[in-house]
Amino acid sequence: MTVKVTRSMLKRQAIIDGALSAFQQYGVSDTSMDKIAETAQVSKRTVYNHFESKEQLVTHIIKEIWQQNILTCDIEYDADIALDAQLTALLKNELDFLSNQNLQELIRVAIGYCLFNPDIFTAEMSEFFDQETALIRWIKQAMLQGRLRQADPQVAHAQLISLLKGQAFWPQILHQQPVLSSDQIDTLAAETVAFFLAYYRA
Repeated sequence: MTVKVTRSMLKRQAIIDGALSAFQQYGVSDTSMDKIAETAQVSKRTVYNHFESKEQLVTHIIKEIWQQNILTCDIEYDADIALDAQLTALLKNELDFLSNQNLQELIRVAIGYCLFNPDIFTAEMSEFFDQETALIRWIKQAMLQGRLRQADPQVAHAQLISLLKGQAFWPQILHQQPVLSSDQIDTLAAETVAFFLAYYRA
């Protein structure tokens, strides 16, 4: 079914595009709603009609980036390919997303928003992050095919992602370590695959 694009939808997208452009030019912290309105070529009132705060707009953009990078991943379980190779490809896709410096700056702003507005943040994000990713689908299929031990796929997924975030996300978000290099990403992916499959391989 074709969705009719309304004037309001076009304005909303212009605001999102304008925000991304302003964030790249000025940085997230130094970008005001005035700058977003100017870049999007709309009034500040129009911006506030769609997003009540910069932080809410940032949260929305994070969801869009996450959807583009994670939900559109087309790596599917293949019974004819070694588990190690398949899982490595999936984890490198996750790590490319987590290591995006522009995304990390957005997430720092969103975390501050979450701390002061936990109910609003949860409402914004919970429905989205309940969606099934390629990695969760892969884990489910590998378990159904008997190549991974039977367990709760969501728990297995959370354990796997936690192994990645401990080195490739939280230290960078907290400015404790620089973004991982390509070689470091390759090493982390390989070591995480080995660690995960040592426990879960059937």
